Amino acid sequence: MSDTPVTPSSNLPGIRQLGIVVLILVAGLVLTKWTADVKRTTEPGIRLINERPFLPDVVGAWHGGEQVGLTDDERSVLPPDTDGAHRAYTNATGSVFGTVVLSGRDVTSIHRPEVCLTGQGWKLDAAQTERIDTPAEPRGVLRVSRINSVKTIPLQNGREAQMYVVFAYWFVGNKRVTPYHWQRMWWTTVDRVLHGRNQRWAYFLFTISVPADHAVTDFRADQDEAMQRLRKFIQDFYPQVVPN
Repeated sequence: MSDTPVTPSSNLPGIRQLGIVVLILVAGLVLTKWTADVKRTTEPGIRLINERPFLPDVVGAWHGGEQVGLTDDERSVLPPDTDGAHRAYTNATGSVFGTVVLSGRDVTSIHRPEVCLTGQGWKLDAAQTERIDTPAEPRGVLRVSRINSVKTIPLQNGREAQMYVVFAYWFVGNKRVTPYHWQRMWWTTVDRVLHGRNQRWAYFLFTISVPADHAVTDFRADQDEAMQRLRKFIQDFYPQVVPN
């Protein structure tokens, strides 16, 4: 019979690993306590009309239809102090559909846009960042996230067609602007933990379609062309919704 001592299994956590886990749990509890009841809320980083977010009537050569608020379905899943608006714009080249959502105290008012878009049946390309020149930003450039997308839609004759669109979105807080959801969440955490304030974010999403007769030939080039039209739209739009 061997006298070799039996050593503990290497799969069991050591004291150091247990200590790290405990520290993480304690830090999580402390952060939760610090941020669970943040009462101070920043002023929005966008202009409001009658204390509500808006989408302008006219944007350059684009004319807006009736502005409508959040839908019943949207209100059923968003915190009650969330506000927002939708508006469709048209000109000689086509249409743009716009959405603005303004968060309240609850950080779940705004979420990653790709989640909703995928749920609506859109097949999304990887997001890319577009730089849009505008005097409304201190450095003269607004960065937005662009997503090329396609969706299969049924036709009346029982056949199907591909609908190609370009989405562009970005987030505006108090002295903070970003095209990235992860950066918005990071700034939200920093503001709540270090400054004891809740950042009241606004989320803008715009959709522009590729004409059906164009997308049959070279939809990638047509999506680039659609983005150029949307770029001009945003250049005319953005100065109207941020403070001077």
